Order: sequence, then structure tokens, then C-alpha cells
Amino acid sequence: MNIKLPRYRQTILAAFCLGILGVFAGCYQVSISYEPDPNDSSSVSSVEVPIVSEKDVVSSSPNQVVNPAKLLTYKIDVGNSQVGVGTLRMSNQTNQAVRLALLSRGSEQKATATEQSKVTNVPAHWDFAPQEGSERGLLLSLPQGSLKLGKGDILVAFAQDGSRRYWGPYVVGETPVPAWNSQRKEWWLILDQEVK
Repeated sequence: MNIKLPRYRQTILAAFCLGILGVFAGCYQVSISYEPDPNDSSSVSSVEVPIVSEKDVVSSSPNQVVNPAKLLTYKIDVGNSQVGVGTLRMSNQTNQAVRLALLSRGSEQKATATEQSKVTNVPAHWDFAPQEGSERGLLLSLPQGSLKLGKGDILVAFAQDGSRRYWGPYVVGETPVPAWNSQRKEWWLILDQEVK
């Protein structure tokens, strides 16, 4: 039995070895990447970037009045320490997309016997774009109807950009935030850049 080896046995053997090596590299998720040398002028294309001065960006006349946006702020009732059940007004004054999560802890005490069958203790959440509701706030509601917050409910907000930034947890009626507005019978939650 005479086995004739192919003419290009070194090439076939090298291809086989590289294939086996590739299988092992794939199993261990090894990757090979090439980054060009930053000093290499042949790989860098020259694009002329115009320089913009501050004078070009801000073009306002001395007579022009710029009105800054009025932001929603807390109006804390010092004399009135009574808090109650009310709606929630949320203001996102941050430059980040934010998710607000609610865990309704005290809903059993707030609902009557006929309403308790309709009330669910399922956590709820709302998503806000950057600066959404920053001027007047947004009144939040649930798909089943209006939202009523009471003492003991828990709120937490967190950024959705992966920065791991969060606000809270806030316990309604026990922490200073959210604040109770007795005139409107609302809880106000204002998120700003400063983490509280």
C-alpha cells in the first residue's frame, strides 16, 4: 500500500494547524485586532476643521433680553406638618433620561373595601427624557386611573444611560423628598443634577 502525499503537503498541513488554532481561539474568545500607529501619517487623513469662536456662537444684540426658563422648585410648608394622600408631580431637571419606579407600600390603608379589589400592588415605573417636565412638572397616573401616593410608598429614580446614577430611595411622608404641597394636595418630586 503506497500512499502518495499531495504535492503541497506543507500548505495543507499549515492550513490544518491554523484551522485547529482558530477553533481553540474561538472557544476561548480570543480576538486579534490591529490598531494603526498614531504617528503613521499615511493612515491619517487630513481634514481641515473650522475653528468656531464664542463670538460666532452667541449672536445677541445688547437690547435683546434672554428669559431663562423657570424651573419648578419646592415650596415647603413649615407650619403645616400634616401630609396626606395625593397625586404625584414629577420634574426631571437633569440632563439624563431617568426612570422613576414606585413601590406602593401603603395602598391597603388608602383603599376602601370596594376599591381594594381594583388596587394592585404591582410596582409601576415611568420614563422621562432629559429636562422633561422641568418647568411645571408632570402629573403622573397609572393605566388603571389616577395615582394616589400616601405615607410609606417608596420612590426611586435612576439614570438610564448606564452611569449608575440614582436618586432615592424616598419614602413618602418619612423623607424630606418628595415634598407635600398642601395647596394642591400633591407630592412633588424634583430631580436635579445634585444627588440628594
